[in-house]
Amino acid sequence: MDEDENISIEDYKKILPVAVIIVIVLTSISVLAYISAKNRTPTIVLPGGITYLGPSEAAPTQNSKLKTQNEIQPIQSGKIPIPPDAKWSTQTGRKYPYSFLYPSTLPLGVFPNDPYDAVGIFWNNQDASANLLLRMEDLNQIKEGKEFVAKSKKEYANIWWKQYGYKSVASIEKFTNRNGLTGYRAKYMSDKGQTPYDNVFFEVPNRPELVIWMASGLLSQSVFDRIVDSLSWKTNDQ
Repeated sequence: MDEDENISIEDYKKILPVAVIIVIVLTSISVLAYISAKNRTPTIVLPGGITYLGPSEAAPTQNSKLKTQNEIQPIQSGKIPIPPDAKWSTQTGRKYPYSFLYPSTLPLGVFPNDPYDAVGIFWNNQDASANLLLRMEDLNQIKEGKEFVAKSKKEYANIWWKQYGYKSVASIEKFTNRNGLTGYRAKYMSDKGQTPYDNVFFEVPNRPELVIWMASGLLSQSVFDRIVDSLSWKTNDQ
């Protein structure tokens, strides 16, 4: 009996350090998980219940390109359905004083700490950064854009396509929306001979270094045109 007890005590002494190590490891994992969750970028809750945690902690620089700019989006065979009687709401910039109207059923979202103050479309589990509707561009922060600060933004639109895989410019048309903003609607030709979607470049009043870029292959032309026509910019004297 004494011999059995001695064996049990010896076994216990061997197991105890291992058990202590396991407890320490599990506790450390739990603490690290808690800290990680606590420090996570705040979730943005958007119309329609769509949520997005935002970009990684390392915010993209102005010269980096978001996914939507690296690849030409194919022509969408199906557009996001918008009910004819949908109410329209106002989306405003968080960093810049732009605003525009959009159908309240359209799942729009923003990206925390985003220097572009971009607005994405959160649809059908697709990457919202690949479906941007609007983005600000600061020409002073873009190597290829500095020379266009003092020029018409039509000239900027005429070279913009070269860095994004298009083949050529199909057309660029100047227009003025209902709020008096001057814009340029560009159609770029892909290597398949298609013009996937419109790219719109707006000049910003009293801010020649800024350009408002808009585009979307997920919306019908009539819906997109109405959004573009509603875009406004609040100046200091307004």
